[in-house]
Amino acid sequence: MKQKIIIYLIFFLATSISFAQKVSDTTGLYLEFPIIDLPYQIHAVKTTGNFFSGYANPSMNQVLAMSNNLYGSAHWGINKLVRTESEFNNILYRNLIAAGFDLFTFYTPLGLGWLHEEYHRAVMTRREINSFNDMNSFPFGKSLVYVRKVKDEDLIMLSDHYKQDFRRLMIAGNEGQLHQIQTLQKNDFYLNQDLPHIPLYWMSTMTNIGYLNQSGSDVFNKIIDEANEKDGADISKRDFTGADFTTWVDALFFPDKPYADRGLHPSGVGINRYIKPSQLSSEARSYLKKQGNLHWLNLLSPHLFGFPKIKLKSNENGHYYGSFAVRHLLTPFGNDINLDIFYQTPKNKFFFALHNYNNLNSSFFGLEGAIIDKPFFSNKLLVSGRSMVWTQPKNQSFLTNQASFGGMLSIRGSYALGCWSPYIALEGKTRGWVMGNVFLEENLSLNMGISLRMQ
Repeated sequence: MKQKIIIYLIFFLATSISFAQKVSDTTGLYLEFPIIDLPYQIHAVKTTGNFFSGYANPSMNQVLAMSNNLYGSAHWGINKLVRTESEFNNILYRNLIAAGFDLFTFYTPLGLGWLHEEYHRAVMTRREINSFNDMNSFPFGKSLVYVRKVKDEDLIMLSDHYKQDFRRLMIAGNEGQLHQIQTLQKNDFYLNQDLPHIPLYWMSTMTNIGYLNQSGSDVFNKIIDEANEKDGADISKRDFTGADFTTWVDALFFPDKPYADRGLHPSGVGINRYIKPSQLSSEARSYLKKQGNLHWLNLLSPHLFGFPKIKLKSNENGHYYGSFAVRHLLTPFGNDINLDIFYQTPKNKFFFALHNYNNLNSSFFGLEGAIIDKPFFSNKLLVSGRSMVWTQPKNQSFLTNQASFGGMLSIRGSYALGCWSPYIALEGKTRGWVMGNVFLEENLSLNMGISLRMQ
């Protein structure tokens, strides 16, 4: 559930901030089309009934690529169309138009709102639970947009037998928005793009901050009561959870509470899915408020202020660049507060991250490193590698002080055939939470597709 007022506020904020954007020497278009994502698509096929209909339940990787393609191509087109003699006017007009486009597409397929809901759906598809994203219906002007057509029996199964996935489900939309921001920032930095993404960064970040901070307020009691009354006795019309964050924090503090204990829906039909702030314990409500305050950390990045790539030094070998971003993400066990570090030398592109995983009373740590688009064979073959090591709460628990060691390793190769580049990627991980990977258990994933690069 989201409120329209947040979006309108962002429009004015984003356009004012975007004046600071620095113009780089090149403008590039990067599109990615993930065709195969295994084993996730096996679960999608089982959920929908056949291979082709399984694409109606895309993976997080596929959702991210499709939404990024929408914004990347639109913002690239805006840059191509808007060309004046004044660099200031270029920046101003491009970002004003981009802000209008981003605001409009919030309620369309592939837009920001769609991405948010599809990350929720991907977690359900992983456990072969089908659903429908109301963003596919172009719900312009609606203050509440649902992921619906979810059965009570499926939510009972998920809550009672896959508790970690159930908690992850509630905050997956938040994760998706932050994942998109990180990915677009990487493209901006490493591909030397100059696209007017700043309005999108601010709109996405501030909707997350506003939604999280409002969720624990008394205003949501009335919103949820009105939603229950409007939904009525038709279970298929109901959202899968209502307010994302109240349900998430309640599940953190009471992980063993049976789903059916939520009681009867006010209509007398089905389970009362939505949890109001007034139903939360004082400890849960306080924790939710704390996370809302911490979410302001997501504003700490030069990317949001128009400086995606900062020159650190120059020598006879070339230029060295850097940037950073602080992120606060919600997880099945609490949160991840991490520092992303972008670094580029004349020959190599590196990405590093320091992770601080936190549950109720304990902290855990992780390290991440990646080399991006290392060229071989006259720059035709590009190879990327990424590794992570971490300690996270055992069993993704919010209440434990015991740690579980884990890690992830991935490699990706693409070969240029003109402007098109087929690619293949392998990613293996132990048990644990990784942003953008729907599997909390051990997993080996294969991804194949094709990408497009244009100046």
